Parts: sequence; structure tokens; C-alpha cells
Amino acid sequence: MTEAEQLAEFEAIIRFQEENPDYWGDQDENGVDLARLRENLKLTPAQRIDQHENARWLAANIKEAGERFRAAQGSNTPLP
Repeated sequence: MTEAEQLAEFEAIIRFQEENPDYWGDQDENGVDLARLRENLKLTPAQRIDQHENARWLAANIKEAGERFRAAQGSNTPLP
């Protein structure tokens, strides 16, 4: 894809967002998903911690799988 094509595609996305401001859901002026925040605030602190721990566990397992794959491919560069 040429630079001109990339720019045209980017401009099309911006136009779409301007023409359809509610397409991405309820957001503030910074693009923060307010609906997601409201849903999280319905949870108890313990439930939020559980969700965080589940996400942390998943991220750690993905990182470990990537490191195993890289080791199998012969690359010793550790992932951050």
C-alpha cells in the first residue's frame, strides 16, 4: 500500500467517525468507553480484582507461550 493510499484510508476512517459519532458507543471527548466504565462500576471491588487477576494471568500465559515459541525457533531474546 502506498503512502497516498494509507493517507486516503486514514481520512476515510476519520470521515466515517465524524459522520457516525455514536458508532463506537458512549465515549467521552478522549475516546474513553463510558459504557465499559459504568459496567465495571457495577461490580464490587472484589469482582474487579478478580477480573484484573484473570487478565493478568492471561497476559502472563500469552507471554510465556511467546517465549516458548521463540526458544523453539532458536531466538534467545527475552520478551519485555
